[in-house]
Amino acid sequence: MTDPQNIEWCKKGLERGHAQLYKDCAPYVYSHVKRYIADIDFRKDMMQEIFAKIFINIKKFDPQRGNFKAWIKRIAINECLQQLRKKRPLHEAQTIDTSFDIADDAPLPTDLKRTDIDLLLNDMPSGYKVVFMLSIIDGYSHKEIGEQLNITEATSRSQLTRARKWTKNYFINNTQIDLYG
Repeated sequence: MTDPQNIEWCKKGLERGHAQLYKDCAPYVYSHVKRYIADIDFRKDMMQEIFAKIFINIKKFDPQRGNFKAWIKRIAINECLQQLRKKRPLHEAQTIDTSFDIADDAPLPTDLKRTDIDLLLNDMPSGYKVVFMLSIIDGYSHKEIGEQLNITEATSRSQLTRARKWTKNYFINNTQIDLYG
């Protein structure tokens, strides 16, 4: 991701370390911001906020406690969640509105392209999307999700179940995606 020397330069406050660390890590951080923040202009603001937080807190980074990639990922996700909480409380459960029930064994596509996933995430209701991304994509437990979003573990599980049903419904009803090639 970035040379450990860049991290040391950042800890010393050297501008060349900041510049190189940003250059090395910006695509990775942006990939996380993009999943959580829909507005492109707001993503740019979030990138600035996240890197400001990284540079302010870089002295706290300890390679003995974890790797740098995981550390900046956590900062990026936490900052995005903080902004989403300001915009709309995430603890409110959303209900799924479907005209029919989807069988749990309904076939889903297995060879999705990145653009298919991006379309899915852009269309997914925000309450589902945040829990879905934290659980499925970023690997957080329901306990961790609950702590992050100030919801119970049961609400996290419920939102994930609803997100999965919504996803199945999306793929069954979306004609833009060729499910069976």
